[in-house]
Amino acid sequence: MTASLHVIAGMGSGQLATIAHPRGDGWPAERLSELADTGVTVLVSALTTAEQQRLGLGGTAAEAARLGVEFVSFPIAEGGLPRDEAAKVVGLAGRLAAHVRAGRFVATQCFGGIGRSTLLACTTLVLLGIGPGDALRRVTGGSEMPVTRDWLHELSAQRAVHL
Repeated sequence: MTASLHVIAGMGSGQLATIAHPRGDGWPAERLSELADTGVTVLVSALTTAEQQRLGLGGTAAEAARLGVEFVSFPIAEGGLPRDEAAKVVGLAGRLAAHVRAGRFVATQCFGGIGRSTLLACTTLVLLGIGPGDALRRVTGGSEMPVTRDWLHELSAQRAVHL
């Protein structure tokens, strides 16, 4: 597989991973088939519409569906702060957490496999009950990502207030 999955440890029966966009022709059938063969059942793309077009991802949803993989397009601008769309990010992460709890394998994807896909994966982990620092360590291996770190700590604090 050209783009490798970064599988996040300690998810119980379900799995969560991040992945970069594949190099070359987007998600051709054989690459999507490789993802399906590894057990991925939900592929979430955080690429913008312009990025999807530039990378040739037009037929991804149909090909994924043919392979039994649910494809979710959730465009987030690269380098952009999704704080103004927090409810949408948390809503999607809640759906992804439900998939993981149900034993499914979820992969979040953006251009480089860091940044936007990390934000979605970490938010999903927080909604699964994992602390923000631990979530970030599991996804990044300890790399410093201030925007994602700040986002997760704010989310965790807000959730604690509402409990």
